Amino acid sequence: MVKVAVAGGSSPTLGHSVVTALLSTNGRHTPIILSRQKNPTQTSSEQFTTTRTTFPLPLSTNQLDSETEVETRHVDYTSTDSLIAALHDIDTVISVLLIPNPPLFVQAQLNLLTAAEAAGCRRFAPSEFALPYHAHARVDLDAAVKIPVWQEILSRSSAALDVALFPCGMFMNYLGIGCPEGENGQNRAAALAGFSEGPFLFHLEEGWVEVPVLQGAEVNSDIDDAAGIYPLVTATDIRDVGRFVVAAIDLEEPWAGRELGMAGSTMRFDEVVQLCEKYTGRSLEVRRVTRKQLEARLRDIPPDLVEGIIPRMECQLSMVYCDGDGHVDPALNRLCPWIRPMTIEAFLKKYWSSTGAADGIGLRDEAGNE
Repeated sequence: MVKVAVAGGSSPTLGHSVVTALLSTNGRHTPIILSRQKNPTQTSSEQFTTTRTTFPLPLSTNQLDSETEVETRHVDYTSTDSLIAALHDIDTVISVLLIPNPPLFVQAQLNLLTAAEAAGCRRFAPSEFALPYHAHARVDLDAAVKIPVWQEILSRSSAALDVALFPCGMFMNYLGIGCPEGENGQNRAAALAGFSEGPFLFHLEEGWVEVPVLQGAEVNSDIDDAAGIYPLVTATDIRDVGRFVVAAIDLEEPWAGRELGMAGSTMRFDEVVQLCEKYTGRSLEVRRVTRKQLEARLRDIPPDLVEGIIPRMECQLSMVYCDGDGHVDPALNRLCPWIRPMTIEAFLKKYWSSTGAADGIGLRDEAGNE
């Protein structure tokens, strides 16, 4: 039995995904949720406190409304002593932390790294779960919070701690925004899987999609091949992220500081739009946008205002797609072929089509997909 600490495991999206996947191993792995202490300055002889958290499991054919209890260790992420104590019996540390303050986020990740080394943990993965690492430098927020952590990890090059990054591309659940609610809202809730962000690029409820155009296509009128116009996009269902991470934990071969990417589907933007139209049953307005247009848009977004953080990030992510770098190499798909993730087409059919939304809400198929 391997104990896996999930930093941020109480979150309704990635935390829930990873913890649920660990619970699905029938005792092969035991999840331990790391959660922030409500009052880390309180005086106590204990470095961390422990509670049992009721954890809701996804609906399935065999377990309706099932719950279980998961051990939660409340830690002070600013204290390596607190983290070392909490990780004393942990094999693998998976971080899905999301802290709005970049300096605090970076420090929490580095403290986790230091504690994992000191506590004798075998494996560590920082909070990544987005685009490939080489794209981070072009997105201000990623450059601030992800590059420093990975550079520090590589600079330490500890032979005792096996590390990896887990990029997954865009969350497929963006495509569930605005889908039919279904009985008691279950269809939409299942599609979103805890996801509460607003639309990005795909505004299916409003009937339009913003499609980045590959750099060079906007000035070359001779290009009529879709592959020369539309970039690739990788999308992965949040629930499959957890399943891939657990499959990576099961690998006997070392992670070896690799980028272990995963993908539900990788397709051209125009192909995704066609599937969206097929399963939503409506024509979508396609608003093509070039890199130059995005650069102009970016100049109008204040870089020093809080309300500009998300618009700047989304604009810069779109520019990465224009550069042709928005897709993920699915290394884990190759290493773990038994994981059959939800595809974009299966997702849209399940949650948008009248038959998919009415049938099988919350059910799992033989591949383990909800």
